[in-house]
Amino acid sequence: MENKASSDVVKEDDRKIFIGGLSYDTTENDLREYFVQFGEVENVNLKKDPFTLRSRGFAFVLFKSQEGANGAMKPDFHLIKDRQCEPKRAKARQGKVFVGGLKAEISDTDIRTHFSQYGNIVDVETPFDKMKNQRKGFCFIIFEDENVIKEILKNSRQTINDIEVEVKKATPRNDMLWGFPGYRGGGARGRGGGRGRGYGWVPDYPPHYDAGYYGFDGYGYDYGGYAAYNYGN
Repeated sequence: MENKASSDVVKEDDRKIFIGGLSYDTTENDLREYFVQFGEVENVNLKKDPFTLRSRGFAFVLFKSQEGANGAMKPDFHLIKDRQCEPKRAKARQGKVFVGGLKAEISDTDIRTHFSQYGNIVDVETPFDKMKNQRKGFCFIIFEDENVIKEILKNSRQTINDIEVEVKKATPRNDMLWGFPGYRGGGARGRGGGRGRGYGWVPDYPPHYDAGYYGFDGYGYDYGGYAAYNYGN
């Protein structure tokens, strides 16, 4: 099936550049005023630390036209507030979904075939239970473009080989757990968290989706910076 979201983001990526090496006092207005010489600027996204609100030294500049982005890419560097800043082409971010309720009748090929209708799949992570010598009842699917996730989540219940599975967005554990009880020792301690760190409750998930920071207690499993979920295992 043709994915409209994916085609839209390709056009946006053609108009977007990454600019790194910025001085920490550079503002979004500074960047807008500088890059307008190459073309009309639609948006400037200066990345900041979410807790200190201090600039992280890089930003994304979105032009109204591809020509503007192309022009900004011609110099090897830009001199912004007396700092040499390197431009690069912005790339689409990968997206990750959690699929729960998998049965033995659903093969890895079945999973990949079903979800490839939404977009290009980078990898399918299927955790294996060594004690039971079988695949666990869930997996993670990594897509080349995170924008396809919106289309997938329109139907959180999907059917593969006549078996209904549940689809959720996989959120990086730091995004999910920061500020929840038990994370980094803050607030009330979570149940049985490993290494003295508990885990917090994630409101968007049913009770059996306890998210483990380390996952040493048998409730959660840590895969590549994402929290996995104890889906009936």
